[in-house]
Amino acid sequence: MRMLSYMSHLSVSVAAEARLRARNQLTLPEQIVHAAGIVEGDRFVVEVTPGDPDTVRLHRIRSSYAGALRDIFGDPVDALETERASWD
Repeated sequence: MRMLSYMSHLSVSVAAEARLRARNQLTLPEQIVHAAGIVEGDRFVVEVTPGDPDTVRLHRIRSSYAGALRDIFGDPVDALETERASWD
């Protein structure tokens, strides 16, 4: 199972060069794939804005948000029990 907080282990930014090939194909460099925890089948939204056409943003589309906030709130069962205990 892949962790959703895939970049929490990074201490520095990772940058690498990629080249657009025939048929608009872009291969992501191995360093980026590894650092971001990208796996085959991941889907992305590609974004460019009129005010900054030299910057292209790649946003991963999560298939599930389950567990995405575990690093912030901890175990959801414990958090729920603590919340319910405060109601008494």
